[in-house]
Amino acid sequence: MSSALSSALPGTLESDLAKVLDYWKDLIRGENSMPFSDDVDLSRLPDLSPNLLLLTAFENPDRFRFETAGEAIVGDYGTALAGRFSDEMPQKPPLEEFTEQCLMAVSQKSPTYFRSPAAGYARLVLPTWGEGHVMTLLGAVSKAP
Repeated sequence: MSSALSSALPGTLESDLAKVLDYWKDLIRGENSMPFSDDVDLSRLPDLSPNLLLLTAFENPDRFRFETAGEAIVGDYGTALAGRFSDEMPQKPPLEEFTEQCLMAVSQKSPTYFRSPAAGYARLVLPTWGEGHVMTLLGAVSKAP
């Protein structure tokens, strides 16, 4: 079975990803379509922190810099991520098709979902707003059952 990148979230998310999505939705103020970047506080998700990512989104050119990467993600990927750009990283689990997923989240200004049955994990990327554009991306990785 091949991997799948989608802007449409599946009917049922992996439980860890569902918790992160609920957190993201709870941060949305009023009629906004996404939360503000400065509202994201990873310390509010301590049990999920090993599987969380926080990235800064840059424009012209579109690039994504890892600010925070949880220990489980770094362990699975095999090298430190903080301070590096996603487009400079080898495409391997749990980050294959990651730059494409981030680009989709920014362009559509909505959550994106990636699942790799072969590698046994799923991933969620959630956009946040700041300074007039998608400024930060909150990501989460979950081992697929």
